[in-house]
Amino acid sequence: MKSKRRRVNNYNDDAQGEAILPPEMFCEVLARLPVESILRFRSVCKSWCRMIQSPYFISLQLGVTKNKPCRFIVQSQREVDMSSLYLVDIEDLKAREIQLEKIKCRTRLKFKLPALGVRCFCDGFLCMASEKRLDPVCICNPITKESVILPLSRSKAHLVRHKLAFGFDQSSGKYKVIRDYRTSSNKHLSKFQIITLGESSWRQLNPPQNLCTSDWDAAVFWNGSLHWIIDDKTIDEPILAFDLSSETFYTIPFHRLCLSHECYELQVLGASLTIVEHNSHMIKIWEVAGNKVKGFSANCREEHDTYVCWNKYFFYKTISQLSHKSFMLQVCITDNKNVKKDWFTRFVPEKAQYFHQDIHGLPEHFNTAHFKPSFVSPNALVSVQSQLPVLKSS
Repeated sequence: MKSKRRRVNNYNDDAQGEAILPPEMFCEVLARLPVESILRFRSVCKSWCRMIQSPYFISLQLGVTKNKPCRFIVQSQREVDMSSLYLVDIEDLKAREIQLEKIKCRTRLKFKLPALGVRCFCDGFLCMASEKRLDPVCICNPITKESVILPLSRSKAHLVRHKLAFGFDQSSGKYKVIRDYRTSSNKHLSKFQIITLGESSWRQLNPPQNLCTSDWDAAVFWNGSLHWIIDDKTIDEPILAFDLSSETFYTIPFHRLCLSHECYELQVLGASLTIVEHNSHMIKIWEVAGNKVKGFSANCREEHDTYVCWNKYFFYKTISQLSHKSFMLQVCITDNKNVKKDWFTRFVPEKAQYFHQDIHGLPEHFNTAHFKPSFVSPNALVSVQSQLPVLKSS
């Protein structure tokens, strides 16, 4: 208790910020508030601001956040409207706009953060990059409005594909980023690279050769590994995984004959890795269990009638499972001019009901990323080689 008191007792030197509660108890209460409230409280007085920026409070709030349901970060899919992110609160049906031009970045590069898209996420960090260029790759905390640029590849190659994955290596206590890319000169062969945040350069990876020509959707981080579902009917083990600790690839067997339809996605629902299968009016959830030592299995956990006839012009993506009784869906509709519009809907299978989530201010067509707000600075994740001033990107 004394060590805790020493870490926070210097926040009571401002009479305006004195609290009735003991400082450590006050931190415990504050850490459990919504991030929007904590941000407002930074302006109450200097002592509160110092407390919220202290390593003790940041660590405490991070631990609390990890036990809370994920929030969502939304970004427009239209390049002309990518200048902002939106932090969505599903419970209160609110969206807080975060302007990318106000996020600080330690770099001498001349680039605009709004030109980058959110490619992947982990905890309270977003990984942002261009689809057409290898550089720059940016790790951003939209809550603290800070970002860092990862070491450059110096490649000027034009890309036809650039996908990234982001996860936390529990054994080393460090974050790692993997990217898979294809150049215009070799459109059908992927190259893989990895970097541990804090390293000075990217390293080459060598996945199984037959996987370098396959396609897959965004990666899912689960149980210490990154996972992709491979879109190749000739492969018997369609889930590709990468162990962040040993930095090795492996595959998870799942017989495609179990899937009665071709539309499926890989998701973490609850605490489980799942394959969500869709057809015109059904949703089926397969749960992956096991490990590399004892082997893996996949069993159908639940199946529901959606009571809607979905098609290529009117479809959905499963965003999260709010409870065992309801799901959050991102629904998209496309008109005859290929103009798309997205919205959130809560689906309750037992009652055969949909509840439209009326959230004002969201872009018409958007991507969604899971997000757990924290006050950890991305600068703390890397060892900056050159001491550069923190500048606002322009």
